[in-house]
Amino acid sequence: MSRRGFALLAVLWVLTALLVLAGAGFAVARAGSLTTRNRILLARAGWAREACVEILLARYAQEPAVRQLDPLDLGRGTWCAAAVEDPAARLNLNLADRDALVSVLSAVSHRRSVDSLADALLDWRDPDTLARPYGVETDANRNGPLAGVAELRYVPGFDSALVARLSAFLTTRGTGVINVNAAPREVLATLPGITEEAILALLGRRLSGRPIQNADELAALVSRSARSALLANYPEFVRAATFAPAQLVAQVEGGVRGTTIVAQATLTLVPVPGRLAVIRRETE
Repeated sequence: MSRRGFALLAVLWVLTALLVLAGAGFAVARAGSLTTRNRILLARAGWAREACVEILLARYAQEPAVRQLDPLDLGRGTWCAAAVEDPAARLNLNLADRDALVSVLSAVSHRRSVDSLADALLDWRDPDTLARPYGVETDANRNGPLAGVAELRYVPGFDSALVARLSAFLTTRGTGVINVNAAPREVLATLPGITEEAILALLGRRLSGRPIQNADELAALVSRSARSALLANYPEFVRAATFAPAQLVAQVEGGVRGTTIVAQATLTLVPVPGRLAVIRRETE
């Protein structure tokens, strides 16, 4: 090959290298631009989320019954929404005893025996490695509190369909007490000394918009036999029940319209006179 051929080949290689470098430079610049854009959008979504927190707290101060903020347009393409739940309306599966777990599982699973489910759950959450009579201990067991109700899918005997049904009655949040003015029948049935008559009285007063204020008022509403059952377990009932939310949990999110970027936060709130106090914040 002549010198001119070598020179031409060298020029072509140099041009090719320059084109590759230029393409890489454009790709890096484009990636950097997208990263910067996403950061800006995420910051805007975070501001929208924080605005929703303030709106929620202000609305609660005006109306303590508020439990949801439908998507709000905050302007400049941002939006936010919030939902508030009372964890005391559900049974805390990390704190409930075996009898309470069996009661809810029996009502929801429709199985003749739920002993294996209850023992498997207790073996999953307790710190030891000793299997209960109907339970199972493996290396996969958490041996500690469940992170969420969805974790039940990994407990032997539980499947996704059963967990979906149980999610309306179980929680891993809250103090473990049950709000008798908010909990469904299946959860009310786990309270010490409660009878079917007492449950009907609670549900009836709830429907009428006149929640029961204390255990003595409930005892006065029921027959002598139901009252005797309640009074026989009075100390246990008072410790396990509440008549107003002890805590509330709010799921708050903010975003920018036209994008999939959403900033989320979970707030644990304590109702105090005239307002909500934020005692824990978990952001995503």
